[in-house]
Amino acid sequence: MWTIEYTSEAIKSLKKIGSKQRQKIRFEMESLQTQPDKGKLLVGPLRGLRSLRVGNYRVIYKKENELLIILIISIGHRKDIYK
Repeated sequence: MWTIEYTSEAIKSLKKIGSKQRQKIRFEMESLQTQPDKGKLLVGPLRGLRSLRVGNYRVIYKKENELLIILIISIGHRKDIYK
């Protein structure tokens, strides 16, 4: 099973999101422990990262294959997250 870790930016972003939406996001992030390839691969400047869709929010994360770690890099609304 994969371990999930968070950057400080991801933790701050998650705290700013409403509680109902935050629960949905946490549920989807927890599913990454058993399905780490669930998110879509990103291209361009975000190459090597993945994006997990949760309603209008996106969770940007990176897989550390050798360590079995999912690093949550950023969480935000889809209109702002890729900037």
